[in-house]
Amino acid sequence: MKPKTRNILLITAAVSLSVILFIFSWLIIKNKYNKQPESKKAISVYVSADIKNSSIYYDAISKELETSGYQVIRSDSDSAEVVISALSADGFIELSSQPMGSPKTLTDTNIVEPTAKSISYIKLPTKLDSKLGGIRANLDSSLAKPASWTMKIAGDIIIGRTVYEQEMRRNDYTSSFAKVKDLLQDADYTVADAEWTAADGIPHPLQGLNFSSPARSLDGLTYAGIDAVSLANNHSMNGGTPAFERMLDNLTARGIGYFGAGRNYEQAHTPYVANIKGVKVAFLGYTSIPGNVESGAGRTGNAFIKIAPWYPFDEASIAQMEADIKLTKTKADVVVPYFHWSAEYTHQPNEQMRQVAHRAIDAGATMVVGSHPHWVQGIEWYKDTLIAYSLGNFVFDQEQSLKTKQGSVLSTTFEGDKLVKADLIPIQIEEYYQPRLLEGTPAQGVLNDIFSNSFWKN
Repeated sequence: MKPKTRNILLITAAVSLSVILFIFSWLIIKNKYNKQPESKKAISVYVSADIKNSSIYYDAISKELETSGYQVIRSDSDSAEVVISALSADGFIELSSQPMGSPKTLTDTNIVEPTAKSISYIKLPTKLDSKLGGIRANLDSSLAKPASWTMKIAGDIIIGRTVYEQEMRRNDYTSSFAKVKDLLQDADYTVADAEWTAADGIPHPLQGLNFSSPARSLDGLTYAGIDAVSLANNHSMNGGTPAFERMLDNLTARGIGYFGAGRNYEQAHTPYVANIKGVKVAFLGYTSIPGNVESGAGRTGNAFIKIAPWYPFDEASIAQMEADIKLTKTKADVVVPYFHWSAEYTHQPNEQMRQVAHRAIDAGATMVVGSHPHWVQGIEWYKDTLIAYSLGNFVFDQEQSLKTKQGSVLSTTFEGDKLVKADLIPIQIEEYYQPRLLEGTPAQGVLNDIFSNSFWKN
């Protein structure tokens, strides 16, 4: 081959190789910068609108799904692949609202037990990839669980008459509570009905229907860990208005809250609000029993509702109670009205009491409790909300019958603003002044009195 021809061939080969290398390099660069992203599996998530703080739950679920390689699409339909729902549904991740129970019989003190924690009942949808298996643990750590707190509510307390006499003889104004102190102090917060005037400078009779004792008688409330009291009843003003006003000051000085009474109408209808582990819990008190003064403009007294058996049904007073609860609900997470009502010596609440309790719940009450008849009364579940119509006597001197010596303490557990557990704890008063816990057959007798007179329909 001639040298000239060989050179032409070599040049041609070099050019061809260069072109091939250029094209190959261009293809590599093109693929590098124009590579299409891998498609993510799209998954739709639906959050039920009735779940409080639903956006927090949605964000937490979405984060976990995106971390696991899913493209999250927020859905407006409960047919989505992932449902954060208030109701059970197989095949869905579920964050359930707290269900309530309404047992028809009772062989233990418990009357409601949670069947699911507020945010820890989570089902994994079978449609999802197995790498979502850690979602429960991740959610438990990423979502702030509501604070768990406990409250106990007791019935009527008088430190007057024979109760006062027993304490005075012992020179110990805490002795009435000696056998129930641990029960009451065990709760984060404790409430009762204070049905006497605690003030100096007035007579303190040992007989009759005037219940009063010296200011020192409040020592027992402090000793027992009682944090707040209802004064809406028919005996807290037995010592007269000036002495009652001194009692208000005495309670405040001891750090004990009070409700259902005040130096005017507005104060009597204003809730006492406690902060319990970050939860705002408000208490309102109402009496329907003649005896105390009804509060008014510039007049010290109680908040009243007027119903049977002592008054004709008064719509205006009930409407005011509803308005009080609605306003309170805008300022607090939990609202508990404490009523003083009913005929005496009966286990059965009357129909007007039931109507008032239902209207209180419709207005926003979280739970309804009551006292006065000196006997325990039935409970009711209305719209999944607990009503305890009468807790009975707690510290009292009525030894004329077993039923007047017996009562119950309502022991509750909340998660945030939700009641998740409630027990009725039977007690019996001995020696005209001192309650103790009941167990066994006697305790079951008190529970039977309650449950045989209860209402179970919502």
